Amino acid sequence: MPLTGKRILITGGAGFIGTHLAERLCADNQLVLLDSFRRDSLAATPGLATHPHVTVATADVLDPAALAPAFEGVDVVLHLAAIAGVSSYYSESLATLRVNILGTANVCAEAARRRVAQLVHFSTSEIFGPDANGVDEESPARIGPVSERRWVYATSKLAGEHFALRTGESAGLRAVVVRPFNVYGPRQTGEGAISNFCAAVVAGKPLTVYGDGSPVRAWCYVDDFVAAVLAILDRPDATTGQAFNLGNPDAVETTLGLARRVQRLAHGAELRFEEVARAEVRARVPVIERARRVLGWTPQIDLDEGLRRTLAWYRSRGRA
Repeated sequence: MPLTGKRILITGGAGFIGTHLAERLCADNQLVLLDSFRRDSLAATPGLATHPHVTVATADVLDPAALAPAFEGVDVVLHLAAIAGVSSYYSESLATLRVNILGTANVCAEAARRRVAQLVHFSTSEIFGPDANGVDEESPARIGPVSERRWVYATSKLAGEHFALRTGESAGLRAVVVRPFNVYGPRQTGEGAISNFCAAVVAGKPLTVYGDGSPVRAWCYVDDFVAAVLAILDRPDATTGQAFNLGNPDAVETTLGLARRVQRLAHGAELRFEEVARAEVRARVPVIERARRVLGWTPQIDLDEGLRRTLAWYRSRGRA
């Protein structure tokens, strides 16, 4: 049964995934989209900000006083607000830790105080470290050395998982963790190989591949990812206290292979190679048997179709 008649707070609601979730939920629920607007996919989502079931709140999760009013009457919290993007891990390491850990603590504390029914924390596949090939939900977290700023995001998100699940246990909330594996699609802001390649095509620039292009990723189209989250919301009793790896293990490709696929779709865009100046993640491929079994979910969009849809959106915008 689809979720209906609820008041749902989406932190990071103006972001890429937040806006896609909001589009699917707004017809039958009241939504509060809370965001600091560090990144803005809402501006590229026609009609969402003015939808009669949507309220937009500008606030920072680091500010409990600003955060609190958005929780009024809320039944479900989808916590996506975070600093993300590899360049941010290096240029804003401390801010990444503060927003993603202290901000998550604030969200969890307010959710507990208001006794919301359900809390979904959006984590990351990066908690599995530099070689996450075929990892399931019980695979150990493997974060790199503290001397390497690359791992501040993974560290902060792993802490957030504990905050969410432990808050659920102590406050009697239905808390769930989701770990996205390389979600892509229209309206993606910030960094990401597919969004970078599509933006380069539109701008008439070469597709930049870092290193030799051998790192492997499983690429999950955003509509498939949203379908999994909606299934979690529809099954609160079956999902409480669990983490779910959400990705598409049938859409696995190297970075170079991905660039070549986009190159074919773009009818011959040039490739350019640059050295890697940061720690690299060699593989990121999930096992999704828990999601298949508990949610009845299987990704539907193959990589070539997802790339076609994404590139078509970028071309329709005429810019990145």
